[in-house]
Amino acid sequence: MCKLDEILPKENYFEKSFLIDAHLISQSQFFSLRSLINSDSVAHTLIHANLVNRVCEKLEIQSILLAKEKLIRDYDGKISKKIITHKILLNLIIESHKKLTVSMLIADIDHYEVILSKL
Repeated sequence: MCKLDEILPKENYFEKSFLIDAHLISQSQFFSLRSLINSDSVAHTLIHANLVNRVCEKLEIQSILLAKEKLIRDYDGKISKKIITHKILLNLIIESHKKLTVSMLIADIDHYEVILSKL
């Protein structure tokens, strides 16, 4: 299992959030991007709704309807008004550490393409 303290320089480990290179993988295809890891407040891994079509097309996957809609908290801790209805499932590699079958909720998130929760 991939743990933050194994892949990050010790001086960055206690930061609340930081950027890192990540690779989304399905079958033999991959999609590289820069991701925000928020080690403090994010409970779910999120992918921006505007990026999902490109990722699904490149990786030849489809989004999955959630059994129950989800709400997420914004950075200020308040419940977001944005309702999440879909997710994608894929493999994730961060700094050569592979985490299998990551569930990414599709959301209209600000500023970043992907926000990773604690791994």
